[in-house]
Formats: sequence, structure tokens, C-alpha cells
Amino acid sequence: MFDLIFSFVEVSAETPDLNRTRYRALAVQIPLMYGLVIINMIALSFTLMHEAPAYLTILVPALLAPVAIYRSKLILTCDIDALSDQQIQKRLYGIIRFSVLLGPAFIAWALTLFAYGNANSQAQIAFFICLTTMASINCLTHLRQAAVILAVTSLGTTTVYFAIFGTAVFKVIAINMVLVMGAMVIVMLRTSNTFTELVQKQKELSDQSARLELLNAENMRLANLDSLTNLPNRRNFFAELSQLIEQRKTSPRRFVVGILDLSGFKLINDLFGHPAGDQLLMEVGKRLRIKLDDDIILARLGGDQFGLILPEPGSDEMLQLLGNEICNILQIPFPLREGTANIAGSLGFASYPDAGNTAEVLFERADYALCYSKQNSKGKVVLFSSEHETVIREVSTIAHRLREADLGRELSLVYQPIVDSQTGKTVAFEALARWQNPILGSIPPDVFIRSAEQSGMISQLTAILFEKALKAAAAWPDNVQLSFNLSPFDIGSHEHILRLIAMVERSAIPAKRIIFEITETAVMQDFERAKESLRLLHQLGASIALDDFGTGFSSLSYVQRMQIDRLKVDRSFIHNIETDKATQDIVRTVVDLCRNLNLECVIEGIETKQQLTILENMGCNLIQGYYFSKPLNEAGALNFLAREASILEPMIQAS
Repeated sequence: MFDLIFSFVEVSAETPDLNRTRYRALAVQIPLMYGLVIINMIALSFTLMHEAPAYLTILVPALLAPVAIYRSKLILTCDIDALSDQQIQKRLYGIIRFSVLLGPAFIAWALTLFAYGNANSQAQIAFFICLTTMASINCLTHLRQAAVILAVTSLGTTTVYFAIFGTAVFKVIAINMVLVMGAMVIVMLRTSNTFTELVQKQKELSDQSARLELLNAENMRLANLDSLTNLPNRRNFFAELSQLIEQRKTSPRRFVVGILDLSGFKLINDLFGHPAGDQLLMEVGKRLRIKLDDDIILARLGGDQFGLILPEPGSDEMLQLLGNEICNILQIPFPLREGTANIAGSLGFASYPDAGNTAEVLFERADYALCYSKQNSKGKVVLFSSEHETVIREVSTIAHRLREADLGRELSLVYQPIVDSQTGKTVAFEALARWQNPILGSIPPDVFIRSAEQSGMISQLTAILFEKALKAAAAWPDNVQLSFNLSPFDIGSHEHILRLIAMVERSAIPAKRIIFEITETAVMQDFERAKESLRLLHQLGASIALDDFGTGFSSLSYVQRMQIDRLKVDRSFIHNIETDKATQDIVRTVVDLCRNLNLECVIEGIETKQQLTILENMGCNLIQGYYFSKPLNEAGALNFLAREASILEPMIQAS
């Protein structure tokens, strides 16, 4: 029995949030309850002032009222948020204890007055007891222990008293009070349960919200972190860059953006596998982070590329020194589980606000400086300058005009014959691109092709030009081939190679009449992909020519490993062939190489009879150059073939 009572009155320490919410609600309602008690005491005292003794009508209210006022003040002046969970629990127990003491004390006082009253005053006392007790129970609803105790001790005692000592009317009132008390307790318990459930639900929602905030914070951290190196990622890099730009708008102090690219990383991946590549990237990140000051932001942008933001870079000389130190520490071998990795780094810098005042422009300028470093001074540091800006503007202007141009109408081809000097017959025409823009005029091929490559339009240009070349070649004799140049981007795109194959299959030209010219640069960018592209073209039936042979560093290795049908010796070897024996020896070596490998050899740039004679004496008879013809338009190429036929036809008939 006592365990049940103890369990009922217990204020659990396991629900601190519920206890605090209960006390917060009671802090508003209990002062109201005490106010009602005091008013009703004064009313009863006034009613029975001349009938009951003074100690009941004056002394008792004078003692109880200050206690109620003190309790109200204690609650009203309390800083609930400053109370600990244990203090809240203690105060709730205090409210329950006061319910046990104060409620019965008020009822006892009222029932004592009841004995002195007449019928009217007794009815008023019963009325005040019921109203006061019911109001107090409502005020204590959020602490059901106190409310139930008050109901049982107050209304229960009054009911018993009326049933024993009251008249028939008060006995009926007692029965009515029992019914009302029972209904009130049920309603109060339901309300208390609903309140508890609501608080618990709010606690669950609050906990869930807190968990979501933690998850969001973790997701945000992960979203801004490179999982491999634990460095900030590309998203974080650009967020930091944009924030720094906003800060420097009011006081535009210089800062620098850098992009670092690793040379030799792909080789490590291919040689040792991706786990070794991942380990290398982690070690690079650690080495860079140790080297750089804490205020420098270092991020992995993706692949083997890293980004830097230097808020206080110092002078250009200091920046150059730091860049050189970064490149130097990357040249120190990296010990990996699979072996030792040797790499290098190229670094491009762009400064705010000189190189740009937006994140996009600064990054673009730093990337251009990086590309310049890789192309012209690999392993060095390049700071974007006004000279680079001029080049970018020229390229940007051309790229803009390319995008706006009617390329089908403005692009054209000229054709330079490749002649067999022994027979005098044209064996092929090399198609050379031309662009005549209404605004810019005639643009050199190397300029607009480079711009098309950088702007991602080269595949579109290639398709348009190849379509024109196939149409022109359809009018040539069947023994005349079409030689067409492919860019590194064409070779590197499996999709575009398939499109070119489809164009050949739709045309009236058999694949065996087509020669695709590639450069060593195209092969070096991605050898395996280039090898696969050339395999597909060979499978189609086309031939492959390696253009500008001899100007690279590893042409012989590529010739050995790829299906090459023809080498084209660059014109730079022909310029002084008449007088330079070393040049003659080089060309003779290439001609012998082609003969030994069963490859055709085409010599470019022949302009004089003497040059032709020297080459014929070496055994080379496929010639291209101004000696036979400058590049010709479509009609000129047909006329050239017609003149050639008119000269050769009588000679053939005579023989």
C-alpha cells in the first residue's frame, strides 16, 4: 500500500524536461490559486464575523494569508531557466507537500466555521469550499499528484463531514460533491496525461531536431571535405574564395589564388594501381599542409589538382619563392607501399584584384597560368600577367565569334596535293581548314583551331570540315586519297570517332581512300585511348599518318607500338637540306626507317627542284609542297587534276 502511494507521489528524475515544463506551467497557475484561497478566506471571515470567534475569523486568515503570499512571491520571482533539474524536482515535491498541508488546513478552518453559521452562512461556506477546491484542483492539473491529493483531502473530508453532520440538504450536496469530484479527477488525469504526452512528443521532436542539426552539420562538413585527403574540397574552396572576395571589396587588399597540378600522377596510377595513387595524393596533401602556413587555404579540387588561397601573399618575389619551394618538395620521392613515386608539380597563380575580382575569373586566370606552366615551363611557377590577359582576350574574341558564326558557310577547305614524283601523279590531297569571318576577316588556322580546342568546339568544327572534305573528294578520281587532320580532342573522344566513322559509311567515299593525320601530341595526351581510336579507324579501312614526325621526343616508341601507315616528315627538316649535311643524314635515316618498317614516307615543304632531286636520290618520292602546288580550293583541285591528266595521258599513250 505504501509502495503504491510512494510510487504515485514520486516525481521522477528520469524526465527532467517534463518536470521543468510542469513547473513552468505551475509557476503561472499557483499564484492564481493562492489568490483565490485568500479572497475566499476573507469572504468567509467577513460573512461569519459576528457569529464565530475572532481567532477563527481574524487570526487564522492572518496566519494563512502571509504563507500563501510568500509562496506566490517565491514562484513569481524565480528564474526557472537558472534552476537545475534537481532543484526543479525538489520544488515539485514542495508543491505536493503544501497540497497535503495547506488544503486540509483551509478545509478544517472552513468546516470549523460551519458549526457557527446559520442555514444561509452554512450554504455559503459549502459553496466557497466547493469552488475554491475545484479551482485549486484545476490550477494543479499539471502536477496530478498534488491535484489528486487536494481533491481527496479537501472535497473528501468535506463530503464525509456533510454526510455525518449535515442536514438532508447537505447530505445530497455531499453525494453531488462525490460525483463532481470523481468527474473532475477523471478529467484532470486525462488532461495531465495529454499534457505529459505533449511534452514527451515535443521532447522527441526537439531531440529529433537536434539530431538532424548534428546530421546536417556533419553532412555539411563532409560535403565540404575531401574524403581521401581530409582537405577542403572544391565546393569549400570556392565558398572560401567567394567569402574572401566579399571581405576585400570594402578594402581591396591583394590576395592570391593558386592551382597546383601533379605531373607523373597518371603514370603512378597505371604502374602501381589506384590504391597507390590514393596513397600518393594523401601524402602530397600532408606534405603541402606541413609546408604551408595555417592561414593559407589548401584544398583538393579533384583528381591530381590542388587549390590554394593565400590571404597575405606578400610580394611577387615572395610568391615566386613559395611556389618554387612547393614544387621542390613535390620533387622529393614519395615512398609508397608498392614502391617509390617520383612526381613534379606545375603551379599557376592569379592575384586579386589585378587578375580578376570574381571567383570564376580568378580561378580561370590561375588555371591559364597553370596551363602555361605545363606547356612552357613544366615544374615551374607562373603568375598570371597582362601578357596572358592579352592572349586570353584574343582567344576569347575568336571563341565568341566561333560560337556566333555560321560555321557551315564560313568554314572552308583548301587542298594541297601529295604527288608521287616518280609517276608525276597526285596520290592524295591534304585538306586544310580555313575560316573567313565577316567581322574578323581571315583567321589563321592555328589560331582558330586552338581557340576551338580550348572552347570545346573542335569536334563541331571537325564534323563540318570532314563533311565538306568527303563531298569534295567524291569528285576526284578513285585513285586519289583524302588526307584529313584530327585534333587531340578528336582522338581522345570515343564518341566523336564513332561519329566520323558513321560519316564515312554514309558517304560515297570508300574508307580505303581516307588517310587520317594525327600528331604526336594527340597520342601523348592519352596513349591508350588514342590507340583504341586509331584501331577503330583502321578497322574501318582507313589509313593513319603521323604528322610532324621528328619534332617530338618519343616518336619512335609510338611508331613501334601503334598501327601507323605513313610518316610525314616536318618541313623544318627541309629548309636547309641543300646545304646542311646533318639535315640530309637525318632525312635519309627517316626514309630508311620507313622502308625498314614498311611505311610510306611523305616529305612536306618542298619548294625547289634541288630539294626534290636530293630527296629522290634518297629514295623518297611522296612529296608535298609549293614546288607542285599551293593549297587549292575545291575547283582549283579539280583543275589541277585535269591539267595533270592532260599532261600524263599523251605520255601514257606514247609509251
